[in-house]
Amino acid sequence: MKALAVIRFFFTQRGFTEIEVPLLVASPDSDPSLSPLEVRLRAFGSSALITSPEYSMKKLLGKGMEKIFYLGKVFRDEETWNETHISEFTMLEWYETGIDYRAGMEQTRALVLAVAEALQVTHHPLLEVWEMKRIEDLFVERLGVDRIGERSRDELFTEASRLGVHTDASDTWSDLFYRLYLFGIEPNLSREKATVLYDYPLPQAALARPCPGGVYAERFELFSGTLELCNAFTELTDAVVQRSRFEAERRECIRLGKPVFPIDEELLCLLPSVPNPTFGNGLGVDRLLMTLLGGSSIEDILLFPPSHLFGNL
Repeated sequence: MKALAVIRFFFTQRGFTEIEVPLLVASPDSDPSLSPLEVRLRAFGSSALITSPEYSMKKLLGKGMEKIFYLGKVFRDEETWNETHISEFTMLEWYETGIDYRAGMEQTRALVLAVAEALQVTHHPLLEVWEMKRIEDLFVERLGVDRIGERSRDELFTEASRLGVHTDASDTWSDLFYRLYLFGIEPNLSREKATVLYDYPLPQAALARPCPGGVYAERFELFSGTLELCNAFTELTDAVVQRSRFEAERRECIRLGKPVFPIDEELLCLLPSVPNPTFGNGLGVDRLLMTLLGGSSIEDILLFPPSHLFGNL
């Protein structure tokens, strides 16, 4: 496909090395919001297909590689397949040492413009100036909730009740943040512009470096309308902090009744060798092509749509 060739050219021209990663691993992403696609091996037992190549790529950074990218399949066990969610999709993930998420925003924009040019797209919100919004500011503007990163779980519970957002006694801080976000932030993103949301509260950025002050993290997401296209960070390289975040995620998986996989000890051993700063970004290629070409569903740009493979979804 022409777009994939352009993506590869974009990175190789900038000195990046394309790499392969194992698709089947013992320790997939531990993020409780994701559901790895489990596989049971006769020789090993429990394992899973990767939700992202991130862990393997960071190991390569820890071994001395500096500019790498992966363009290939990843898997997530989505409960429901729809226009923007399928279980097997194409991800572009890249890392560059020596730059942070601010430089990464510019790099991401250059990539999107290169893909749009290859597809001969001349009019699209992604080609215009991107609207930059700090998460903290949006919570004030849209919900009247200030200092979102400093609020306690009980304070978020009170704010959710005030706004008529569903709550439950078992809700965690992250549960309440996400409900508020889905209630007043994401649905109100501009349909006319692309939006970059950045500086998420630390509990929403387990793999990202903290901002000065330690309340927020150097994470951004790019949206076309309400469609999330990428998730990017200045990478966290402190193994002690990363272990504590992994352990917190494991506890949350247990609370939610989700599978719990072993912590990737090799990653934690190599993490301190990753230069600080290092920028990383994971971008959904199917979604990017869908939105640039004006499709209404990921199936519009796939040669083998899931509905044909698995019947009417």
